[in-house]
Amino acid sequence: MRQLLSELLRIAELEIPKAQERLAAAIKRADEFKGLVLHPPKVETPRHSAIDSGYVLVEYRYFKLYIVDIVVVSEKIINKTIFISLNRDKEININRKVRELELEEAKRLDAYVLVDGPISPYLAKAEGLIIGVSKDPVAARYGPAVGGDAGRWFAEVASVASELYAAELLLKGEPPGAMLKPARVGPFLGTYVRGDSVFYVEFPPYVPEEVIASFFSRGYPIKLRLAHKYAKISGKYLETVKTIFPRFLEGVPNKYRDFL
Repeated sequence: MRQLLSELLRIAELEIPKAQERLAAAIKRADEFKGLVLHPPKVETPRHSAIDSGYVLVEYRYFKLYIVDIVVVSEKIINKTIFISLNRDKEININRKVRELELEEAKRLDAYVLVDGPISPYLAKAEGLIIGVSKDPVAARYGPAVGGDAGRWFAEVASVASELYAAELLLKGEPPGAMLKPARVGPFLGTYVRGDSVFYVEFPPYVPEEVIASFFSRGYPIKLRLAHKYAKISGKYLETVKTIFPRFLEGVPNKYRDFL
């Protein structure tokens, strides 16, 4: 163990200063790309909704059941529960499925809809008024999309920190609503927008930049924050159901609805 730790520390001693030097050099070049910063005109925030969700997996002897709770925040708060029943040996990508269910719900709404996370991995074409907002984006999407010297600079910063950090450097000191020049990400446009911090946003190309900026003029969108909160509350409730349901099935006869 001592030898392993010694080797790890030796590698860290060699590699960390190199990364710090690369990051420092990239930071010095940030002003070269300030031309990407836009200040759209201020407009009133349009009517909109926000969606988030949570889910749990309930496993029983004969089947497994995903319970998905979708929270829609508009003029009022609506919960929609969806059940996905599978054989015990069947597997699905549940995270992707839940995102698809969220987006299907968003398509049914007739106003702007804010959803948590990027939308380009899930939608093949731009339709409706769905806007994806990421507080902590994982994949680097903006840099490759913007291309050129700016794209290479984003890639350099992302290799030692993150793409979000590169955007934060460019938007440092800018007012809420300031954004980077949108770039094409699949059928959508991707950008970083300053609110109370910096967020990655994807939206259809026919949505005006000033509308996107308006959602962040007072920080993080309030309705999306509420959707996160209520989805978290719903998640705790679903965890209770997950605990109780198998025990409940063990204690009642086969005619479960008659028991109710």
